[in-house]
Amino acid sequence: MYQSITIRDKSISVQFRKNSVAIISDGQLSSLVTEMPESATDELVSLIKKEFNAQFNKDFGVGNASMAVEIWGHVFAEKFANAVKTISPANFIDELAEKICLHCEVINIGEAHHDNNRFVWDWLAPFKPVIAAMLLRDK
Repeated sequence: MYQSITIRDKSISVQFRKNSVAIISDGQLSSLVTEMPESATDELVSLIKKEFNAQFNKDFGVGNASMAVEIWGHVFAEKFANAVKTISPANFIDELAEKICLHCEVINIGEAHHDNNRFVWDWLAPFKPVIAAMLLRDK
């Protein structure tokens, strides 16, 4: 069952499981991470980890930077795919963009042995400051 975490007047839906969390990627999350990507995302990650610990009496075994980069990867990939859909004249591009959007609706963040993609986000985690700087650039 999803529960709501309120952060900066945004309601973020999160489901807590034994070795993973699932975050609904909706307008609330998008608004939160778009306004101030680094600080808001760091705050969200901290709240998720605190709640995970409260529910399971153990620390969530995913690094903070890895979680943040994964959240950004899903939120901003969906934005890119939606933008491509609006300008693309080719149906197969639209179909590919739609598949990307569907994959991004729920952000499943799992511990190493419970998430096949954990290595990607862990690999990107050291680049979090660079990624954040790119997200904060003037458009």
